[in-house]
Amino acid sequence: MQSKVEEADIFIYGKMGPKETNRILAGKVELLKKQFDFSSKIEVLQENERKLWLIRESRVEGLLTVQSISYEKKSSKWKMNTPQRYLLSNEKGWICNNESPGSDLFEAIAASVGGIIKLTEENTAPHLPGLLNLLAENGYDPDNRINPKLGEETQTTAYTTYTHTPSHTKSQASHLKSTTISLPEGIFMALSCPLATKKTGEAKLMKDPVTLVADGITYERAHLLEEYPALQEGSDFYPNIKLKTIINYIAANSLQPNEYLAKLEKVEEDIQDPVQLITMENPVLSPSGYSYEQSSIAQWIRSKQSDLPVWGNIRLIPDPVTRMDIRGKTLVPNVNLRLFIDAWPSFYEEQRLSCQQSLQNS
Repeated sequence: MQSKVEEADIFIYGKMGPKETNRILAGKVELLKKQFDFSSKIEVLQENERKLWLIRESRVEGLLTVQSISYEKKSSKWKMNTPQRYLLSNEKGWICNNESPGSDLFEAIAASVGGIIKLTEENTAPHLPGLLNLLAENGYDPDNRINPKLGEETQTTAYTTYTHTPSHTKSQASHLKSTTISLPEGIFMALSCPLATKKTGEAKLMKDPVTLVADGITYERAHLLEEYPALQEGSDFYPNIKLKTIINYIAANSLQPNEYLAKLEKVEEDIQDPVQLITMENPVLSPSGYSYEQSSIAQWIRSKQSDLPVWGNIRLIPDPVTRMDIRGKTLVPNVNLRLFIDAWPSFYEEQRLSCQQSLQNS
């Protein structure tokens, strides 16, 4: 039996479309599958076909949409479930109403429960914990909910002011808001360290990212070595140079709009394969710390196996960028870089338009 939810933090995403929501859900699944810290969690989700889910504001005022993804044993695939819409009614509290908003059926269902309550800070506050309890009863386990990062949460005050916040915490939150970068879920997942988030409860951009050879996941060097001090660079983990450069560009959002846009434009170069100069789709990491498109580096290695001279009965294979000998070394899937590349186009377009708008208004 699910335990009752008495109180919750702000857990509702702002308004966004189904496609963007699905990308967040799919990205979370991929990250959980690759992280050894969460291997048991993904196994439980798959074994019990449980939902991984989030709540977002619907584009229709006053409605909330719950979207989820779950593992289907029959097909051995993760599948998106049908979104569920919830509204706050006068007589029944939160109810599910999946009919098209504005349709006769939608209005009939709303009328049968006394109509829809117009959301205010006063009347919404008592009902939000009840919504989580209702969702838990319908198979939405609170432990499997994805919460928004700073900047992604709802801005509707009816949803954001129901939790009492002590004055000193408000002051701290105000300070953090000016220094913390607001990023989409996919970008933040790619550029933050899961060990740091687990330890401190706060997700931050990495400063010195290194990638574990065992699973291809990237971690903050200091946190990884603190957790596993016996690991050795070059055999157990590699530096992730491209991801580090990208983080430095993304983190420069305190610059003037034209300067920040110039930084973001340089990211395009860092998601390109250095050999073929194409945007990578399946990046792999070399022991040198540089990333390459998998097919590109494989072709490079094959070509060098035959046309390089032999030194001391050993045929060296140089890394394309650093010329470091990578003969016999493991090329590691760069999971975080792939997640970033997947999320990059929509983020870049949004930032480009925002910067241009700021320049026009200045």
